[in-house]
Amino acid sequence: MTGSSWQLASNLHRALPARIRAYLNGRGISDAAINRHLVGWSGRRITIPVASRSGQDVQFRLAKDPEDRGPGPKMLSEPGATADLYGWETVRRNPRQLVICEGEFDRLVLESRGLPAATSTGGAGVFRDEWAEALSDIAEIYICFDRDGAGRRGAERVARLIPGARIVELPDEVGSGGDVTDFLVRLGKTRQDFLELLARAKPPAASALGPPRQSPAPVAASNGYTSQLKARVRLEDLVSQYLDLRKVGRTFVGCCPFHDDRHPSLVVYPETQSFYCFGCRAHGDAFSFLMRAESVTFPQALQILRRVA
Repeated sequence: MTGSSWQLASNLHRALPARIRAYLNGRGISDAAINRHLVGWSGRRITIPVASRSGQDVQFRLAKDPEDRGPGPKMLSEPGATADLYGWETVRRNPRQLVICEGEFDRLVLESRGLPAATSTGGAGVFRDEWAEALSDIAEIYICFDRDGAGRRGAERVARLIPGARIVELPDEVGSGGDVTDFLVRLGKTRQDFLELLARAKPPAASALGPPRQSPAPVAASNGYTSQLKARVRLEDLVSQYLDLRKVGRTFVGCCPFHDDRHPSLVVYPETQSFYCFGCRAHGDAFSFLMRAESVTFPQALQILRRVA
């Protein structure tokens, strides 16, 4: 999208129906946050404008209509969009504290309570080095991801990128897979309750941090090297960081992140370490998946897989 898409964001915001606003209010998002962040309506999905780092451009995340009971992802990006940090406008204010959460609605819930927050539009498994570097001037960084395996892995991965970051542990009462919204809205906790969670947040365990980060040395992408690298990371484990997978026989199936997938159509084949989407026909190996999911080149995907391995 170009700079003119800010006008589109304003138009979509003005089209927001009362029923969608009421739904967002029920999810703990205030009218002030809805208006400030130009949450809108496309006629089919809730539109969430995501400003670029410069603030000049915007792309959209699209949330499912709460009355749509059909299959399909609850949240997706507009075609051609790349993963970005939702919250650059907050980062530019250089707040003393910043909460990195998992999901656009969670970010809006936190901001509704005066808690500066940001999130990756690529999910728990995507957080780029350059985003981490841009947060270096913020004194206190807290990572509060969903209370599940993907959230834990994602939080530890972000902690490896941001020295001094602390991981927030949501209490057992939010339940398995519980998130910020469950804590603040479903359980009725207050802003002060959340600040107490931040006060108890801890640095990641040393085992999660791994060895000190170094600039990776150039690697010749030979067939032998890439094969060895792929053998160290199971494709199903990699893909599960981006979407929920369900085991079906000898395969794993989930909703494809590369198109509006209303019926789970992406299949991961552990035996061949490959994937195929029967909807959009995306296919390939771990490198192909990373190149699509992260919108990166092959050398960049190679470096990402090296870090994962």
